[in-house]
Amino acid sequence: MKKGYKYIYIPIFLSLGLVTLLMFTGYLVGIHKLPSYGFFRRVELNLFNHLFDKFEPKESSDYYDSIFLRLYKTQTDLSDQFNRRGSGGGMTSFEGTVLLLAYDGQVFVARSADNVQKSDIEVPDNGYFAYKAATHSEQFKQLNHNPSLFRYNDILYYDSNSNRGLAISYTDFDSTDNCYRNSVAIFPLSRSIHSVEELSIRPEDWDIIYQSQPCLPFKHIHYAIDGGTAGGRIVFRPPSTIYIGNGDYNWNDVFANKSIAQNPDGEYGKIISINLNSRLSRIIATGIRNPQGIVLDKNGTLWTAEHGFRGGDELNRIEEEQNYGWPLESLGTQYSKLPIPNSTAQTYGRHNNYTKPTFAWLPSVAISSLTLINGFHNSWDGGLLMGSLKSRSLFHIRIDNNRVLFSEQIEVGERVRYAHQHTDGRIILWTDSKKLIYLTGKPYTDNFVSDFLKKNISDIKMRKRIKIAVDGCRKCHSIEPEDHLSAPSLASIFNNDIASTDFKNYSKALKQKKGIWTEPKLEAFLKNPDKFAPGTQMPAPNINDDTIEEIINLLEALNAKDPD
Repeated sequence: MKKGYKYIYIPIFLSLGLVTLLMFTGYLVGIHKLPSYGFFRRVELNLFNHLFDKFEPKESSDYYDSIFLRLYKTQTDLSDQFNRRGSGGGMTSFEGTVLLLAYDGQVFVARSADNVQKSDIEVPDNGYFAYKAATHSEQFKQLNHNPSLFRYNDILYYDSNSNRGLAISYTDFDSTDNCYRNSVAIFPLSRSIHSVEELSIRPEDWDIIYQSQPCLPFKHIHYAIDGGTAGGRIVFRPPSTIYIGNGDYNWNDVFANKSIAQNPDGEYGKIISINLNSRLSRIIATGIRNPQGIVLDKNGTLWTAEHGFRGGDELNRIEEEQNYGWPLESLGTQYSKLPIPNSTAQTYGRHNNYTKPTFAWLPSVAISSLTLINGFHNSWDGGLLMGSLKSRSLFHIRIDNNRVLFSEQIEVGERVRYAHQHTDGRIILWTDSKKLIYLTGKPYTDNFVSDFLKKNISDIKMRKRIKIAVDGCRKCHSIEPEDHLSAPSLASIFNNDIASTDFKNYSKALKQKKGIWTEPKLEAFLKNPDKFAPGTQMPAPNINDDTIEEIINLLEALNAKDPD
């Protein structure tokens, strides 16, 4: 090493040491709940939020794969439409378009990924700027504030014989009493309105029909207003009911000096029904932390997806007057890995005393939304689709007799904030990187292989023998370009560098091989993989020379075919 080069690493080591010290100190403070807990938690979360905001997902293919379908995508980036940090929002379908309510109150109209415009819909003032002013006041500036979590939460178009309109939900700051709550406002629509172009809505045009009680004061632990745990998702049950999931705003025994979800006199940590006609609301379920998804299935059953702590993300079938346990019972732990306060040895890791979740994710996947799928494809219809932040995925959930038959994770590579199915069948995602992604599903087909064999091999018995051999290869290998999950794609082999795809588990033997996959090398490899590359993970396919020759021809054709 040249003299002086070692000094380049000194600031790197110092920075890593400082970050490690802060995290370790914060961990100790968190365990013992020392007075400086809020500061260290704020530093920790702001650090990771900043990293998430700056994270750019790597270039991906034009589709996502599920077990039953390939999901082809088109997308648009709306990040240049925002001038303040934040994430969140919701979507709804209205007269052939999709309305996207962003976290800052902007409403966009989307007809496709390449046709997204701002609408002429302005939302009610949620007090964001009044709250920002309060954060700088002498009275409250010593508290921990994160205004990026103060947001509009959801939008809903509802229509029945007796009620038609738009509804939005949001965290609302009252500057008179310096308190906050969940609010729902509606804009009734006449039957004569048939397009979004006819809508011109100003903030004062909305009718506020619900404000959660009581109005909450600033917290002195963690964030003064933790809007990320407001819940706020809404769904409509004809003819006149809106359900809203009220989160507990982190008023629990971990991030506050008291818990409110079990308080019968408060509406937080509850599922609430609101009657559009009478404007009356009532609590229908208790013991909920942060409901980030709410949906009615085809049978009219109400489901919620609840964002837990470290573990304890839940799918709950909501029944009236049931208590779902939070924060007295949960299948999660604190972020410090300690048990949640008030849990006992009998309930730790169990859910014995309150209504059990239908399903729980351990570790947490950071649930973000829930929607019912219908008219997309027979293999998906009737299922639920859940968005996830932490795992950057979708979860396709099949319910059978009120139990989860499966929960299929579909990697997206983006923090999925909201998943919505449009009235035309397409699925639309809204991500924390401000992307709007349209998905269409197509079943997998064998057309290319079958057509190739039929065109190039006249002997039916030979054709059948090759098809059997290829099907054996496809137990591990895909024939789709860039699909290297379990093994290199067969479409990326012929005439390409050996061990050059994005497949992550190449053997050392293949990595050490030089050159490209020519016909002679493929023939030698398929005849005796271990002789060609001693130590390779590829098992001997046990196929004869004639079959090998035709498989190589197929590999060449796959490499040359148009991926579309």
